[in-house]
Amino acid sequence: MIKEGKIGQSEAIHLVTIAITTKVFFTSPAALMKIVGTSGWYVTLISAAMAMLGFTFIYLLLKEFPDRDLIEAYEKSVGRLMGFIFSLSLGGFILFTTSIRVREFAEVLKVYTLPLSPPSFITGIFVITIAALCFLGFEPIARFARLVGYVLIFAFLVVILSGIKNYEIHRIAPLFGYGLGKTILHGMVRSSGYGEVIILAVMAKSLQGTQHIKKAGFLSIGLSGILISLSILAYTLTFHYSVAQEFTSPMYELAGLIRYGRFFQRFDPIFIFLWSISTFISALVFFYTSISIYCKIFRIQDIRPIILPFAVLLFALTMIGKDSEDIVIGHVHIIRNYGWLFLFVPPVIALIAAKIRKKGLIESA
Repeated sequence: MIKEGKIGQSEAIHLVTIAITTKVFFTSPAALMKIVGTSGWYVTLISAAMAMLGFTFIYLLLKEFPDRDLIEAYEKSVGRLMGFIFSLSLGGFILFTTSIRVREFAEVLKVYTLPLSPPSFITGIFVITIAALCFLGFEPIARFARLVGYVLIFAFLVVILSGIKNYEIHRIAPLFGYGLGKTILHGMVRSSGYGEVIILAVMAKSLQGTQHIKKAGFLSIGLSGILISLSILAYTLTFHYSVAQEFTSPMYELAGLIRYGRFFQRFDPIFIFLWSISTFISALVFFYTSISIYCKIFRIQDIRPIILPFAVLLFALTMIGKDSEDIVIGHVHIIRNYGWLFLFVPPVIALIAAKIRKKGLIESA
């Protein structure tokens, strides 16, 4: 069994919340505005509600198999072969998502701060760093997330509250964006925006029981939903939605407009700090989770020899997209709209199979 240490609820909540909310600093909010218009700030709350529903099935599955993680629960419920397929597809999806997140970070950084640096250089440094820190294990990663979590939330709220004087309430009209039906539909299908909660199920043995997983999961989704909704609402109130759709990073643009006299202006450094640290933690924990899934599938007891090959694979995946437009319109859009097929559908199937198998055993007895 892989020794991944033990973490508490606080570490789990901070880790998952940071991993989820990181996306708000990239291109996803602008892409969401192109789809639903001014209703993006509550579309994300619909997505959070759907993610909570999906996580409920994950929790119920883990409850059927106490002291098991998601990988073991799949094997116990649907058998070794189907469990292998479910777990491998999840691990592949998580690794691919990590690569897109790292590449998105590189593209946005290239636009705003390092215009002359090639994406391969930025992603290479990033991948080397997270691969090196994976050798420390899951527990130190979670404890580091808790250590910086309060600082990141405070910095986030500073940026949001400091921009109040630029907010104009009329900019959230029309309230239903491009239509209520479209708003609800996209809110439901984009539930994978909160899919990082799956980390808790994969690392279930590091938490102290399914009740801890349940509480950490629902709290992290709820807190993330509030923070993401606040950020989208903030720049919806700051920029007209037709303009905000064109920004590479609306939150960066929002931070750049904050000015209070001669000495309090250019809050960009706060944003860069917030953005870089949260992205680093998010990519790190997702990368570690993909390796952990692989090791659990193939019964590998030591995770360390697998880190370097996975780092090479991660770097190769980050180079798939040609440019930022290809990343956003192609890969990010696919992940947001179809990620739920990998994250929430297999647990539902596994839960149904577990219930049927359990009922069959009871009747035969």
